[in-house]
Amino acid sequence: MEYHGDEDVMEITKREMELALEVVVETILDHGQYPAKGRAKFDLYDFLLENRDPSYAMEMYVASLSSNTQAFKDRIYREGATVEKMLVKHLTGSDLVADLAAEYAEENK
Repeated sequence: MEYHGDEDVMEITKREMELALEVVVETILDHGQYPAKGRAKFDLYDFLLENRDPSYAMEMYVASLSSNTQAFKDRIYREGATVEKMLVKHLTGSDLVADLAAEYAEENK
């Protein structure tokens, strides 16, 4: 397709970017990948393998096998919050988020 410069330039708002980031991160945390179904554009397992010490995974595995999983409730929450922060930092400004924000902008045209 040839462009002549007179086509509408789609403006993506800050709010659309924020919403897209939130949706992408929540989807990854809920489903282990983005998008939730189909071929993954982002895989949580691979991300954590590259960006997190594997001893955290072993600690969570051991906690899941214990008879008192409530004792690890705070640890599970803290680990989830840490991974969420890592994802937000990693995905802010990414093409993955920008593509979803562009879809939102197109819908709001």
